[in-house]
Amino acid sequence: MKHPIHVTSEIGELQTVLLKRPGKEVENLTPDYLQQLLFDDIPYLPIIQKEHDYFAQTLRNRGVEVLYLEKLAAEALVNKKLREEFVDRILEEGQADVNVAHQTLKEYLLSFSNEELVQKIMGGVRKNEIETSKKTHLYELMEDHYPFYLDPMPNLYFTRDPAASVGDGLTINKMREPARRRESLFLEYIIKYHPRFANHNVPIWLDRDYKFPIEGGDELILNEETIAIGVSARTSAKAIERLAKNLVTTQLP
Repeated sequence: MKHPIHVTSEIGELQTVLLKRPGKEVENLTPDYLQQLLFDDIPYLPIIQKEHDYFAQTLRNRGVEVLYLEKLAAEALVNKKLREEFVDRILEEGQADVNVAHQTLKEYLLSFSNEELVQKIMGGVRKNEIETSKKTHLYELMEDHYPFYLDPMPNLYFTRDPAASVGDGLTINKMREPARRRESLFLEYIIKYHPRFANHNVPIWLDRDYKFPIEGGDELILNEETIAIGVSARTSAKAIERLAKNLVTTQLP
């Protein structure tokens, strides 16, 4: 197989695209927490799914290979150890509600198949899904109004933000907003463990552990030698400088 990533233009002929089909995460948006989850309104899921499917089919009709984030993520969890590690990191980074034991929530998630597990993490875990012991502490009673043990991830269908293709490599981005931080973890596992990418030594120009934020929507590939990156509310100058340095100095395999 040829190298799985090769992007040197924003306007060249599109060969492969990564999409996320809107799902349960959109239905789990609630009016009280729209701002926290970076939404202004609640989309009507059947309509946006219909529009998405039409868009995806239009791409296929033009010869574009359409990949789905949720499918690749499920296929990347190739063994039990990876599944458990992934769930642990999701719960840690998602700051899953302390009112339920970490192990209880972990066991609940691991009871699903890979496909269901990924969908459940993306869609969020509501408190009414898991039976827990009676609340006895004051902090538990005060915080119990919050509906989720694990927040939904409704911004995932903006797939360009958590990672961006640059040449033969990728930036896997640290997201500024807490509601979006977990998104790039899916890309990390896909690149490291999915058979399509794992054996190709895909360069990671900037990884999600770097402490300053950057989002793929601000990364613009002009040609084989030039990239333009905008400083914005979600992309810091320090991240841009580190990415530029890495692009110039990284020794490719």
